[in-house]
Amino acid sequence: MDDEFAGIVIDNGSGMCKAGFAGDDAPRAVFPSIIGRPRHKVRTSG
Repeated sequence: MDDEFAGIVIDNGSGMCKAGFAGDDAPRAVFPSIIGRPRHKVRTSG
């Protein structure tokens, strides 16, 4: 059995998070790092 493992790389940027494996040319996952909640309650009519 081949026991070769690739390291995981995580870049927690100020606007985007990127994750992937060491040695890859590009990240496998890219998503916004901004998490929040609305300041005001949303009102719906109807």
